Amino acid sequence: MTVVTATDLARRTNQVLDTLAHGESVTIKRNNTVLGTITPPQRPVTVREALERMQKISREVGERFKADVRDMGFDDEVRDPWQQ
Repeated sequence: MTVVTATDLARRTNQVLDTLAHGESVTIKRNNTVLGTITPPQRPVTVREALERMQKISREVGERFKADVRDMGFDDEVRDPWQQ
């Protein structure tokens, strides 16, 4: 993490922005007091990455879940929720 003074931030704004663009956070100090930290935005997660992060369930647990859903009496008929 880069630390800059408020004066440096004012003088070297483009360099600080370049640091952020490279994915590094920047902490700003004034009179040896931390005013705050600017962090680059988090990169969006793709669907593939999200699925890869999900906890995997065993085949046995999956089969029990499917059986439970079948036992609840659901069918494959599509219904319009707005029709009575």
